[in-house]
Amino acid sequence: MIDKNYEATMLRRRFIKRIILVVTAFFFSFYLSVFLFGDWKSPKVMFLTDLNRCPACYGITICPELYSNQVILESSTTWSSMFNAKNIFYGYTKSNRRVILKKLAHNSEFKTFDDNLCKIFKLKSNCKPVHLLNLSSIDDKLIKLVEYDLKKPDPNPRKGLIMCPYAYSLFDFILPVLNSKREQVDIVNIWTMLSLNPEPIILQVLTKTNGWPVPAYAGVCGRLEIVAYEGEPLSSLTQVPWHRKLKFAKKMLDAAMDFTFKHDRFRFYLMDWSLDNIVVNEKDDVTFVDLEDIVVLDKHISPKADLPNWYQRYGREAMGSGFSFSLDSMCKHHLSDHNIWAACYILAGDEDPYLYPIPKEVNASRPHLDKLLKDCVNGVDSEDRFKTITKLQHVIEDMMVDKNILGYSAVVR
Repeated sequence: MIDKNYEATMLRRRFIKRIILVVTAFFFSFYLSVFLFGDWKSPKVMFLTDLNRCPACYGITICPELYSNQVILESSTTWSSMFNAKNIFYGYTKSNRRVILKKLAHNSEFKTFDDNLCKIFKLKSNCKPVHLLNLSSIDDKLIKLVEYDLKKPDPNPRKGLIMCPYAYSLFDFILPVLNSKREQVDIVNIWTMLSLNPEPIILQVLTKTNGWPVPAYAGVCGRLEIVAYEGEPLSSLTQVPWHRKLKFAKKMLDAAMDFTFKHDRFRFYLMDWSLDNIVVNEKDDVTFVDLEDIVVLDKHISPKADLPNWYQRYGREAMGSGFSFSLDSMCKHHLSDHNIWAACYILAGDEDPYLYPIPKEVNASRPHLDKLLKDCVNGVDSEDRFKTITKLQHVIEDMMVDKNILGYSAVVR
């Protein structure tokens, strides 16, 4: 009896020791991770702004609201910020509207930017951002950031905002962002945004109030942009009923046409179509939330000798599988089908197509939907692709009022 009690006691002790070791190992590894990669500092709104780096920042339009606590960070933000590589935070306004606070760059990108600041402007190595206000002009540097060389295309992938076909169109493009005085501080702010992330500029040109499928823009303070929270990404909505997917598809196709045709001066070719960058709210409105990489084409330029094919439409050629495009071709033609192809690729391409598989019942009654989607992705004639998307829009509109389609609520995997 004594032996059995002794054995049971020893087993309990061993078990407790193992538990203690496991818990100790967990906390040690966790706090080591925090020490190496985390950030213990409290992410209060004003701490996130980096106002001390202005005017090498995005601007100060919403700073008064932040100073007066009109935007409150979510309680979870303090914890999640320790591992927030994307520098994206969530909060609420005093009116209880959810907002997103975006620094628009990684910490390493900010460091590289700040380290090179003095060198770029040929200032003393210990220069301060405020010294940029003394420069006579930085217009040439703005041009350098957005220009695309039509004679010698860049073999490396381009990021940010690219102004085509001629970079001087930028000065008309940024007019909605500048105040009437066109002060030096505004130009420095624009140079900073073009260097790090042009999204605040895009959102002031393409405003949600004018019907563009982009987030509502609240403003900027230092190196922080505040926009409205517009919903969940489509990448997390792959298991919704198929008729809802069809509704999202129609709105994506409409957005592709809007970005291509709606503005009276410019076309906007999005370079990063992704289910992660397209969100949907409770009303099933579709919004494009990442506008960092974009080609802005001025359709009202007078073409020079370097644009012999300007008045021809450019249709995406067969470029192999995957999401790819020809920046050179887009910049040399007054009209490209890039947005249309990109939307169709998201819906019916060879990488997790959002509308597939089409339910058997739907395919049997509407076989032309599959054909139109495949033609939109794989066609090589731009004229045909523009015709195809128009047919697709009509077909989907018709399907969305079909009670048999709406009644088909199954989740297709």
